Amino acid sequence: MHKKSNKMRLTNPTVVLVVLILLSSTVVIFFPLVSEQQQGKPGSVLKSAKSNVSIDIPISKGYIDGNIAYFIATDASDKHAVSSITNNTGFPINYAPLLNNTSESIRGQGYVFLNGVQGEAPGGFQLPVANAVPGDKDYSPLWQTNFVKWNDNATARELKSVEEIMVAQKNGELTITETNIIVNSPAVKWQVGTLQVNQTSK
Repeated sequence: MHKKSNKMRLTNPTVVLVVLILLSSTVVIFFPLVSEQQQGKPGSVLKSAKSNVSIDIPISKGYIDGNIAYFIATDASDKHAVSSITNNTGFPINYAPLLNNTSESIRGQGYVFLNGVQGEAPGGFQLPVANAVPGDKDYSPLWQTNFVKWNDNATARELKSVEEIMVAQKNGELTITETNIIVNSPAVKWQVGTLQVNQTSK
């Protein structure tokens, strides 16, 4: 896990609400930022091994250690996050406020950019970045959202790893704002692995 001592924290509920309201029209809270399904590509079709029931879940993507990884989202601890993810992917996710009670030690860390270089995220900026994939000792499907904003005096560029983000923060180029927004968004495909799903033919 990376130290978070230099992060700003949004702890006042009113402040969090105001920030989310301002951002909700342009920023989708964490990983379901780019829906492959919305771009005309198939989503992740999960099928029961013992029945013909199937669920088509949009796949979203982000960077981990410089590589693209793919995710699905099912739950979020914040109503604005639920609405934002649902609107972006077209797949209704669950409001689960109890996720806020999860210990920080079992949360993954996700970083969403609020400005900077143009990219595929709905806000128009680069893809989000996460800290780990399945198999890493600090991987968790429960991602804590951290907002990243380039400072006015910095030259924005695409960052593809948490390490790059932390170096830029140390150099005074950007500011990280930590929130208590938790999204259940397990990785389903990454550089050296994929989620194994039982499938049956129709």
